[in-house]
Amino acid sequence: MGRYFSIKDVFKIISVILAIIMLSFVLYQFSGVIDVATSQFGGNNNLKDSGLDAIARGDKDFDVDAIKNSYANRSSSMAVMETSTLRVLGGENIDMRLEMASTTKIMTALVVLENMQLDKSIKIADEAVGVEGSSIYLRKNEIWTIRDLLYGLMLRSGNDAATALAIATGGDINGFVGMMNDKATELGLKNTHFDNPHGLHSSEHYTSAYDLAVIASHAMQNEEFKNIVGCKMYTVEANETHPTYYFGNKNKLLGLYDGANGVKTGYTKDSGRCFVGSAEKNGMQLVCVVLNIYDTYNTCAVNFDRAFDNYRPVSVGKKGDVLENISLEGLNCSLALQNDLTLPLKEGEIMGLKCYFDIDGDLDAPLAANSLIGKMEFYMDNRLLFSANIVNIEDINDIGAVRKLAAYKGDWRINVENGEIKQAFGFDGSGV
Repeated sequence: MGRYFSIKDVFKIISVILAIIMLSFVLYQFSGVIDVATSQFGGNNNLKDSGLDAIARGDKDFDVDAIKNSYANRSSSMAVMETSTLRVLGGENIDMRLEMASTTKIMTALVVLENMQLDKSIKIADEAVGVEGSSIYLRKNEIWTIRDLLYGLMLRSGNDAATALAIATGGDINGFVGMMNDKATELGLKNTHFDNPHGLHSSEHYTSAYDLAVIASHAMQNEEFKNIVGCKMYTVEANETHPTYYFGNKNKLLGLYDGANGVKTGYTKDSGRCFVGSAEKNGMQLVCVVLNIYDTYNTCAVNFDRAFDNYRPVSVGKKGDVLENISLEGLNCSLALQNDLTLPLKEGEIMGLKCYFDIDGDLDAPLAANSLIGKMEFYMDNRLLFSANIVNIEDINDIGAVRKLAAYKGDWRINVENGEIKQAFGFDGSGV
């Protein structure tokens, strides 16, 4: 006699089948996560705190050599820069246009910091929920401060945080991307274009190692930005719309390199591993950009060591130091440094350094005190190394005086005795 199944038995069979299907799906997804994580962390032998590192270095199921070869078959670039002068201290293919993944968020954070109040609270828009890639898991209508979102952006690389900040700052994504590209133009970048605020793949989204180093250098001069990217752990306090969050910084260089103080990791399959690191030693703040380089942390560490060993900071002047007093239409005008000026120089370079000043030819009256009126440009072997801003100390209301200042020419002589600066600047030119 055949056996008849009750409805209860049928439901049990269906439940077992569904459980098997779900388990297979979870195992498949997990294997994909391990594979991506292996590609991101496999080459860094210093990451002792990462279980994935041991897998990547020793498990036969993961072909690390194949991953390395995939990077070798694509273009890579690197640049080391001193942040105050923007002098390049080392690099390869520094002007090559490449994707930059989540290092994009350095510009995102900079634009937000320059345009928003950090303690302002915003409501999370629907567009910022469920954004592809890395996330801090925002939910619609949650209330977050700009500050907390910035920590989620830079420490956890939240693509949803990037979207929420972009909408709050620019009105919508397109408006904010326009602000990012305007900032790139303001910084004089030639090989950068943004298409989104988070760094997900787009053929219209690219930068170069040099350009990204310039962006990071300017960002690191913002104290709030520097505090954020140097933070290893941040707590977002709970409110009536969301629980407490604890954000650990993904940037492992902070715990691996003495003097490391920032800034941002990045990875997509299209960009490869990207990273911008920063470190401060011996009175010099440096950034190192690596684009599509497999061993990002060690690459930065080696190049930081080389730069710190070969260059030393030479203090030329402080903010407000008067460089020269000149007479304009019977009025006194004092030219001064806008900021502290410390030059990263190799041993003996100070002897061959030449400096000229370039006054803006479009100055107009009235000219308020502390206006940016031009730049000092430093050359070595007729090659521009770096520049510094010049300001006027006094108000200048006479149009004739302003026109004379705009046409002023000359150069500055750095006097050195026994390899040391004895007189910061000596005037060796004349007005016209």
